[in-house]
Amino acid sequence: MADNAEVPLVVDLDGTVIRTDLTWESLARLLRRNPLALFQVLFWLARGRACLKQKLAARVRVDPAALPYHEPLLAWLRQQKAAGRRIILATASDRRMAEPVAAHLGLFDEILASDGKINLRQESKRRALVAKFGERGFDYAGNSRDDLVVWRSARQAIVVNASPKLQQAAARITALGPCFCAGYAAPAIGWRFVRELFWRSGYLVAAGGGLLLALAFPKFSIAGFAWVAPALLVAAARGQSGANSFRAGYVSGLVFWLISLYWLMLMPAMGFPILGWLALAAYTSLYVGTWVWLMSRVPFPAASWRGRLGWTLTGAAAWVALEMFRGWFLGGFPWSFLAASQYQLTPLLQLAAFTGVQGVSFLVVWFSLALYSTVAVMLREPGRRLAWQAEIALPLCAVLACYIGGSFAMNHRPQAKEFLRVTTIQPSFPQTLIWNDAENARRFAILLELSQLTLTNGPARSDLLVWPESAVPSLDDSTYLAINRFVQSNHVWLILNGDDVELHPHATNYFNSAFLVGPDGRWRQAYHKRDLVIFGEYVPLAHWLPFLKYLTPIEGGWTAGDKPATFELARPAAPPLDGVIQITTDLETMDSSAVHCAPLICFEDTFAGTVRASASDDDDFLITLTNDGWFRESAEQRQHLANAVFRAVENGLPLLRCANNGVTCLIDERGRLDPVFQDANHSEYGRGGMTV
Repeated sequence: MADNAEVPLVVDLDGTVIRTDLTWESLARLLRRNPLALFQVLFWLARGRACLKQKLAARVRVDPAALPYHEPLLAWLRQQKAAGRRIILATASDRRMAEPVAAHLGLFDEILASDGKINLRQESKRRALVAKFGERGFDYAGNSRDDLVVWRSARQAIVVNASPKLQQAAARITALGPCFCAGYAAPAIGWRFVRELFWRSGYLVAAGGGLLLALAFPKFSIAGFAWVAPALLVAAARGQSGANSFRAGYVSGLVFWLISLYWLMLMPAMGFPILGWLALAAYTSLYVGTWVWLMSRVPFPAASWRGRLGWTLTGAAAWVALEMFRGWFLGGFPWSFLAASQYQLTPLLQLAAFTGVQGVSFLVVWFSLALYSTVAVMLREPGRRLAWQAEIALPLCAVLACYIGGSFAMNHRPQAKEFLRVTTIQPSFPQTLIWNDAENARRFAILLELSQLTLTNGPARSDLLVWPESAVPSLDDSTYLAINRFVQSNHVWLILNGDDVELHPHATNYFNSAFLVGPDGRWRQAYHKRDLVIFGEYVPLAHWLPFLKYLTPIEGGWTAGDKPATFELARPAAPPLDGVIQITTDLETMDSSAVHCAPLICFEDTFAGTVRASASDDDDFLITLTNDGWFRESAEQRQHLANAVFRAVENGLPLLRCANNGVTCLIDERGRLDPVFQDANHSEYGRGGMTV
């Protein structure tokens, strides 16, 4: 029986008729379908909530039959309707969201809703109802504090799905009608949003997998997480369609890369760092999404052990193939291959001597997918208590065999027949200081003073001095002469970094170069860097898309070198003192009167192909000059090192790294770090020198 058939009954929709909110439901579905739509959502929100709701309604359809309705309220509304009472739906949701719900219920005589310009909530809703029905000319059913404004002009307040505190507040404003608050749960709408966006989509599990991947790499370096993360990515996409599985993998990739590459935002440049961080993460996440999509396209063979073995091997091969493609496409970005997370697990790294870095990545992914297969079999056949053994046996044996074999390989050291004592300098110059031309003279003086101090106080006379990338200001006449005098007075070879110039009739080429200077002051050899940093040392498509130059802090471009180089140094005449670390090699095919090293610059030691082309049969060791001072004291330095470790193992040559602010170290041919430079405060980022 109606309380008053002549008084219209106005009912809110979100949180009242339904136990959720259509705007949040639509937003969850949109972001589930396309996570990158978040940027559109922020733009729409900047234009107002009414605009946001209209845009969501135009792009997302919510099935009204799948919504959670407040059944006690609906039963009462049907009684009111049967008694002849007029019922109006008044909602802040967009009209296109509300109409399907109203049609589904068949209860409402009229709909008042947001229209893209007016957001029908609080004061705007109150004014609309008063204009239509008059002050105290309607009853109103609502559920939130926003509805208190409307209840001030209502004849009666029907409180739905609200706390006792809100019921009391409504009673102080107007007469209190029926209340439908049984089973009230404050976070219900939020839980539905989270469940729709993160759980049903697989995004929550995918994000967890991405987080584990990030934690597996430096600085966290919890290497064991890498053995679990690929399995979580597959689990996140289980039961999803092809497009949804790609999106789940993409979310995982975004979480991983945004965390892992956070140091890009530390670059001392306005605007570009955050843009580069977002763009690079968005690009590299495509590979993770593609891998998850590929795994979803290959059905999991639950009934066949051979089929599951093939599935795990196929998944590992697909992961490696995508890493190889990422390391090549558009110049390549071979950063943080999965194997790099294991750089401290030295026995396992020996596999890379035969397979390259890809072999270790393959092994980790294979084991992880076998874990997934193990769990799947145990859940499918809980009665078979030992069924998991068949799933994990082969990859586990492979891991153990590689680890044990690697341990034996590490115990074998080549006979030390020749030696070279090397001093590396880590000046730790901030990038802002390097860019400040007014500081060039002072910076160069610090470099010379630090070098002299290290050479003088070293354990014995050094044969080779190494300066990192960007340590020397521009090579003008005075700098050139000062370097010559320094090497002559200390009778030491010097490898340094600087710009080289080639003049041609129609162009001038600038190279990022490494130079070898003899103890007599003669500049013997030069190497031109071949793998340039995109948007750091060159702008792609600059002739066709000149606006791209505004996306980078650099003012000009460098030219890539066209060939590797081998620096040749005369061997010292005296043997080393006891305790001095020796660089050893097989000397059967070498010129016994010289030491040969292959120079690399910056992040070239992350490119397996570049280093392999540089490492000739005559080379005794590899040497990298790098400047990681762009990224302050961050995870970048250790991530760079983790990639470089594999170059030593792959080529069977020691790799000496000389960095501006870390990590300066010697990596032996087995991938062991010995020693690693630390300053007086035991920091890898500090200023000082090291003799090995």
